Amino acid sequence: MRLLREGTADRAVVVFGVDADPGPELTWARGVTLYAGSDDDLDHPGPLGVAGQGAAGLAALGFAAAFPDRVDRLVVVGAPIPVSGELPAVTAKTLLLYGARDPATGSGHGRWWQQRLPDARLEMNPRGGADLLVPMWKRILSHLAPGVRRASPPSR
Repeated sequence: MRLLREGTADRAVVVFGVDADPGPELTWARGVTLYAGSDDDLDHPGPLGVAGQGAAGLAALGFAAAFPDRVDRLVVVGAPIPVSGELPAVTAKTLLLYGARDPATGSGHGRWWQQRLPDARLEMNPRGGADLLVPMWKRILSHLAPGVRRASPPSR
């Protein structure tokens, strides 16, 4: 895992398939610690929210399945149906974001995941295409870190 932004809250967000913060101002306002995801374990003491787009969404699903006691929220953005047919055992509250204009993974892929994940909600973006991570970052953070805001510095 690579640290992208140090936060003030105990909540961390791990995003697979990114090299930079998808929305620096929004992430800062939330106060979460943001990591770029990899297959490594994460040494963060607090709860984790995990996200990934496209093929990186499959990596996010795998990470959530590998660490169910730590990952309580998951966002999958436009992930394809896995060819292998094997499903990770995900227990996290999951938000599925798909673009109606995405020719590769439209609503059919989203519905497929929704039917197979125990706690999943599907949201379709009517104008969205394949890249929803950046334009939907505010919605993604609201799911991964509900009620979390940047802690104010102590008053003097």
